[in-house]
Amino acid sequence: MSVAIIAVIAVLLVLGIGYLIFVLMRRSQTVVPQVTDNDAASRDHVVEVDDQGREIMASQEAPPAPRDTAGFESLLQDEIHDLGMRQPPADDES
Repeated sequence: MSVAIIAVIAVLLVLGIGYLIFVLMRRSQTVVPQVTDNDAASRDHVVEVDDQGREIMASQEAPPAPRDTAGFESLLQDEIHDLGMRQPPADDES
């Protein structure tokens, strides 16, 4: 008889803890992203500090410099030549 009572108590305890975890997980998945998204959207954030100690905001940041594709191709060709390999054919020359 006492084993049955202990088993019932253990099952109820496991179910109660499982339900508590389920409720907390469901609540955290809806609250945390909302708070984070609203906070990020409501203000501009600091991305850098200049030499004088002033903060540079994300909206003030300069666009990235354009890439030099011709320079990269030239460097790649030099490296291929230095390694003694032949240049792979272009895609349209198969």
